[in-house]
Amino acid sequence: MKMIFRIGFTALTFAALSGGAQAANLLTNGSFEQPVLSAMSTNIAFYGLGSTAMTGWTVDKLPGGDAVVQLTNNSAFAGLTGTDGVQWLDLTGNVGRGAGVLSNGVATTAGTNYLVSFDVGAVYYNGSYGAATVDLYVNNALAGSYTVQPGATNGFNWVRYSYGFAGTGAPVTIGLYASKSLGSSNLGVGLDNVVMEAKAPVVPGVPEPASWALMIAGFGLTGAAVRRRKNVGAMCIA
Repeated sequence: MKMIFRIGFTALTFAALSGGAQAANLLTNGSFEQPVLSAMSTNIAFYGLGSTAMTGWTVDKLPGGDAVVQLTNNSAFAGLTGTDGVQWLDLTGNVGRGAGVLSNGVATTAGTNYLVSFDVGAVYYNGSYGAATVDLYVNNALAGSYTVQPGATNGFNWVRYSYGFAGTGAPVTIGLYASKSLGSSNLGVGLDNVVMEAKAPVVPGVPEPASWALMIAGFGLTGAAVRRRKNVGAMCIA
């Protein structure tokens, strides 16, 4: 598996971006496995503005954006699958831009660092559907825009991104939206495997083994944006 790392500068330092035991996901239903579509005798479900049908999330939208998302089962289209579990989310709904999901509030601890990671998918099927851009909001403030280009063969191209921030002791919400930019596709912007983890801060002079890659840039290197590229098999729509 090809790994690509992008390191950015924010207001905190992490002891490690990977390695060791995986921390608990502080978000509920980060892979959008609830509700179970197969139990509803369907492979696709559309949810509109304000819906809380997806446990832990509320359907939301950017100002002037569309307001419908599409929950999809891996069985809906042969070869078009998510990255974790058997369901994934299409932020464009049927067709559109600006729709998204907002997490329930998550408690934070002052002095603790947090890392939000998520997979963004772009579709190619007998031609490109176009780039997929997802906007990340932390407490309703834009934290970054993350773009994935489709691959050259039929299927999903998934890329994993991460963003770090410092806890304040107040609850935080995580919002992920299909970009309103005309440079982003209005069809097939995938989202899956959203994780928020607590990360221990670096103790100056006592680096953890997994932090050496960051330490190369010197103490004080802060934040992180991580990309992990994965190609998923061909998509065939009947």
